[in-house]
Amino acid sequence: MIYTQLVRAEGRDAFIVIAIILLCTYAISRAVFPKVFSGIIAPNKLFGFRVREDLGSNLRPFSSEHLYFTALSSLSLSFVILFIANGLWKEKGLPEILIVDHFGLAIIQWLGLFVALNVLVYVKFLLILGFGLLFDLRGSIARHFVDMVNASLVFFLIVLLFLTLVSFSSIVFPERLIQFALAASVIFFYYRGFLIYMRMLNDRPHSKLFIFSYICATELTPLTIGLVLIINSQI
Repeated sequence: MIYTQLVRAEGRDAFIVIAIILLCTYAISRAVFPKVFSGIIAPNKLFGFRVREDLGSNLRPFSSEHLYFTALSSLSLSFVILFIANGLWKEKGLPEILIVDHFGLAIIQWLGLFVALNVLVYVKFLLILGFGLLFDLRGSIARHFVDMVNASLVFFLIVLLFLTLVSFSSIVFPERLIQFALAASVIFFYYRGFLIYMRMLNDRPHSKLFIFSYICATELTPLTIGLVLIINSQI
């Protein structure tokens, strides 16, 4: 009993430290890249359905600034995934590689998952590139990718702040709050597809069906397949 409580406390402390590292990184980013930061971390990146010509939206996908903020988005998502997975499935068959019990190992797990997620982001870019060329939407490829990353960065910063508060609340994470974070994250990924669809609809002279087909190919279908695979792996 005492050992279990100590393990839980150490896991909780690991998440708190990682959250503090992330929040400090955001603060440093705000100081080092003030214009880019304010252009990316803005409500319109998550809720604006019209294309806006601003610094955050006009970054090139492989510019040093966007590479940096893409990595920051992946670091935040890595934290969120580990937190939710340990909060809901730690004692229900969660793969050992994802179980956070010790601080030193937690940092390695967080950074390892970050690397995998960041690679997946650029695999997603190749998917967008391929279908963008197939649908003859060359002018939308860079904007689609940048909008995707920007929306993810803003959303997972919000989730990071929420889970940081949760981690301070108790040694045992409240399951309902973590379930809420999980549900919100899944809904966000589908919402992100809708967000990009609306922006493309307002920016491109194509039919709704044409753009919806492109969004299905690049956003909705890969997401649904991924969720089905994850759910089946838990059954």
